[in-house]
Amino acid sequence: MNTRTPRWGLVTIIAGTLLASCGAAPAATTGTNPVPAATAAPAAATDRYQVALVLGQMSDSFYTSMQCGAQEAANRLGNVDLVVQGPAKWDASLQTPIVNALVASQVDAIAIAVNDGKALYAPLKTANDAGIKVIGVDTKLEDSSFVVTNISSDNTALGVEAAKTLATLMGDKGTALTSAVPPGVSTVGERVQGFLDEMKNNHPNIKVVYLGVNPGDSIDAVVAAFNGSFTANPDLTGVFSVSNNESEAAATAIRGLPADMQQNIKVVSFDAGEALVEALKAGKLQALVAQKPAEMGAQAVESAVKALKGETVEKNIPTGGVGITADNVTTPEFSQFVYKSKC
Repeated sequence: MNTRTPRWGLVTIIAGTLLASCGAAPAATTGTNPVPAATAAPAAATDRYQVALVLGQMSDSFYTSMQCGAQEAANRLGNVDLVVQGPAKWDASLQTPIVNALVASQVDAIAIAVNDGKALYAPLKTANDAGIKVIGVDTKLEDSSFVVTNISSDNTALGVEAAKTLATLMGDKGTALTSAVPPGVSTVGERVQGFLDEMKNNHPNIKVVYLGVNPGDSIDAVVAAFNGSFTANPDLTGVFSVSNNESEAAATAIRGLPADMQQNIKVVSFDAGEALVEALKAGKLQALVAQKPAEMGAQAVESAVKALKGETVEKNIPTGGVGITADNVTTPEFSQFVYKSKC
């Protein structure tokens, strides 16, 4: 079994830089707090804007980092009142009423990581028809024709690089586990498809099996799914976990395996929450695909303000990613991309 730490091609597709500062904006609200009332005067008359950031899920370090970047940008611009809200879990039925409330409050712009690319279309189209600028961040609508811009990682390319890295770790043979492509979640679908295409086209001696989970499942449910997969596939030697939540569950499940099985299973994980970094340092995970959620949040606020001023905004804004291993995680160049649990 090849246990050499891989060299990451991901570093070559880094786009942009992460904003280091993460100060809180005084006007921001979080969770289910009431939305501040919109000012009576039009935003253009006062050159002040109320921008709402709707996270995919509260209490997830990826989205906390996104909030940090958005708050830093709002503070720096000085003319943005930032509202931050999101559902307690990944659930379109919980995210929809948040959007409806923001529309009723007449915010100037909504930047949102949609829980479902179909389910959020109608409420966001209503927002657009009401004159509210809509910004896609991280995930996106299936029909985003009216959206100002979509800001996200190149998830397909990152999925390809994850497959290459895992194949190297597995000695280019054996059985690998990943999630099936979920309906309605564009980012996860793209990274899984990139992974599958690379495995199919270039690694014929690796068999891919699927983890039966949904994006909104609890950690306990995902841990149970991993345990079931390990039992059903005793020859499994590789795992590609596609989200922060799933990666934490993978690390937990692997800790419960016999020592020899733990050593044989190599894991490449999407996202770089603090718990995953600790697992990486402990040798439970071999590589992390770190996105740039803080840059996404900052770009969302900046793009909203540009659109409100009538300036041109690119239809798609990529933010890239980096590969983090035990060898580079403690260096400033890479440690800056570890997700934050608070701003």
